[in-house]
Amino acid sequence: MGKFKVSVIVNFHNGEKYLYQSIKSIIEQSYNNLEIILWDNCSTDKSVDIVKLFSDNRIKYFLNKKKVSLYQARNDAVQASSGQLIAFLDSDDWWEKNYLSSREKFFFKKNFDFFYSNTNFFFEKSKKFKIYKNYKLPQGEIFDSLSKDYFIIISGVIFRRSVFKKFGLFNEKYNIIGDYDYFMKISQFCKAHVIDLPLLNYRVHEKNFSKIHHSIFFEEYKDWFKKNIINSQNINYLRNRRYYKQKLDYLEITKLLMKEKKNFNLLKKIFYHYPLLEKIKFIILFFSPKKFFKFLKK
Repeated sequence: MGKFKVSVIVNFHNGEKYLYQSIKSIIEQSYNNLEIILWDNCSTDKSVDIVKLFSDNRIKYFLNKKKVSLYQARNDAVQASSGQLIAFLDSDDWWEKNYLSSREKFFFKKNFDFFYSNTNFFFEKSKKFKIYKNYKLPQGEIFDSLSKDYFIIISGVIFRRSVFKKFGLFNEKYNIIGDYDYFMKISQFCKAHVIDLPLLNYRVHEKNFSKIHHSIFFEEYKDWFKKNIINSQNINYLRNRRYYKQKLDYLEITKLLMKEKKNFNLLKKIFYHYPLLEKIKFIILFFSPKKFFKFLKK
């Protein structure tokens, strides 16, 4: 039985700082039936020079002459790919050498629609690693688990092409939560295979988009909440409503702490917030300088 072809998509805009390590980690995979889609979203730095350092004939380079949203770029790259399996690796992340080969035998099991693994967070400033989730990650029907604690990072996911054919592509109106929106949609119907080993390395640095755009994160999630929870009769979403509301409150409080003056209304929001550990953290941050809060967010 022949190997499945995996299309690995790397979306980037001005990714020269980390792009080499990301591409290198794909080329060095022990699973070698690959198509490497390098999707350059109108970079103005030396990203293209990094690409030229590689002579691998599996690489296909695409350049957008005009910058588009990340999720439009993801969708365009999916449509340009040809593999039966589609994987994403963001340009500041990298894989372990056995990322693909570790689940090769499961690619033939049609009861799994997508594959994911645990993650190592690499903190750029301290040069330290920390495992993302310290519990056994769920397999199969994971929707309710995702609703309680969103543990998936797209750089650690491999999709069957049939998922995109059946459920469509990413919502291009989102700049941050497009991954979240998509996984919450498909996980109601699709089954996941998991490897608990941290086979993905996710780089945490000062320019992570979601870290520096708290307001956008909150507004997008509020839009998602209104669309899928308030204005929906979907029993799967409604069953987990309290978890989505907690996340919405968390993002709102984070935004207010970072962007606005602290006042009694904000403190009241914090006192009503759950879970308890988050409430304690927010109380400490409320009475701390914003500079200290930024340090804790790194």
